[in-house]
Amino acid sequence: HHHHEDHHVHFSTESDEMKENSIVVRKRGETSFEVQLGFLQVNHTYEVCVDLSSSDLDPSLDLESYGQKEVPVPVHVKFLDLRKGESGASLTFVFKALHDKVTKEKLFLASKEEDELQFEIVARVLGKGKGTPLLRSGIHCISVEPSDETEDTDWKGF
Repeated sequence: HHHHEDHHVHFSTESDEMKENSIVVRKRGETSFEVQLGFLQVNHTYEVCVDLSSSDLDPSLDLESYGQKEVPVPVHVKFLDLRKGESGASLTFVFKALHDKVTKEKLFLASKEEDELQFEIVARVLGKGKGTPLLRSGIHCISVEPSDETEDTDWKGF
């Protein structure tokens, strides 16, 4: 009797994007992209690996020579790696979720030839007690910061 197990997996109303549960990359311009990470949790730090298709990135770019530009210094995003893959490239970075709100930050990469790539990283950060979001594939939590709110200390008040 296995026929009753699949009745809860039909999301006919959900879009395919949601079903795959993958990071959404939208090409905004020749070298600018929007990367939607979906829901993350506040005070968590994530390592994110994003697949970029070769149709989006110019295959002739020397991706390995790209590095994060120092200006403006990002608060939430730290670039780790950009490398070519079978079907394009993969971008790896660390994302720190510091505030429980929609967080947007631009990651600027530049090559030795001063070619620039721009990624706008967008994450919807959930506050404490809002539940644990299902992370999209390619996102892994690597650390949790203790929050500033001293809820569990023996603070006596004023």
